[in-house]
Amino acid sequence: MPFTRKTNLLRALYHAGPDHVPWAGEGVLRLVDHVGRKPPRSGVDDWGVTWAPLPASYQVAAGEPAESYPIAHPASTAAEALALRFPDSAAPGLFAGLLDGIDGSRVLVVGQHGAGPFDRFVQLLGMPAAMFALLKEPEASADVMNHIAEYHVGIARGYLAAGTEAGWLADDYAGDGGPLINPVLWRKRVLPAIARIITVYREAGAPVFFHTCGRAEAFVQGLLEAGVTALNLQSELCDLAGLKAQFGRQIAFYGGVPSDLMLCGSAGPVREAARHAMGSLGSAGGLILAPDQPLAFPPENMSALDEVARQEGKYPLRETGCVILA
Repeated sequence: MPFTRKTNLLRALYHAGPDHVPWAGEGVLRLVDHVGRKPPRSGVDDWGVTWAPLPASYQVAAGEPAESYPIAHPASTAAEALALRFPDSAAPGLFAGLLDGIDGSRVLVVGQHGAGPFDRFVQLLGMPAAMFALLKEPEASADVMNHIAEYHVGIARGYLAAGTEAGWLADDYAGDGGPLINPVLWRKRVLPAIARIITVYREAGAPVFFHTCGRAEAFVQGLLEAGVTALNLQSELCDLAGLKAQFGRQIAFYGGVPSDLMLCGSAGPVREAARHAMGSLGSAGGLILAPDQPLAFPPENMSALDEVARQEGKYPLRETGCVILA
């Protein structure tokens, strides 16, 4: 079998002797969406949540997960949420034409999921009511998240049947100051639902990418136990090098370059951040170099990141002091 950029990306994910650090601009990882994955710009979605568009002045990038934000919620308690009619993940046409025009021999096709169990739970109730329900309606809350997980299980199976080779999940558990939900409570109420979805991909031998915002180090151990292959975290808030040192080859990253720097910085600091990410996170693999989030970045900053990856991403890399565990 010939060694390709796609082979290299897979070797990087599994710390299996990649030739070079794969990077977002290389075009080897292709994210695809089932019909209805994004919420509407305005109006009510299939879950009963009402959305309003982001301000017209906001420049939306092609890969951003939403162009709107929720303004009204269909339930105020977990019991009410259980009575809602959830969308059908087996509905005809959800995956029609998903791989049209894509050469799967050259790229890793990754199916993106909508809001994860916790995010969807919050969308259904609103944040204050959702947090109250987790404490006062523990069993009903767990049931709601299991129903949400069942929807995602169907989406995962649909993606795999359509020919995708990996999954991308997203669920937010932290803000800039730390966890939004107690990590112990998260393990009891949320992680089992996440693990059910991940299991579908892992049983198919498919890698799983997982995005979560904020200072989210407290959740990494559980996500790795559940079977996440690569984490997409906010590098300006999380100690990625510390996580790499702690978990060694158990962990891989997609990202490594802060989004704020990519948006507001200049090409020189972007180059230095890319070098640091490769040296501290990419030893022996385990890194797909990219901005932390898919925003509308200045072209010169994207070019600077690409330049460093092309010119300095060949293994062995120059390391920057991170202790790597076996």
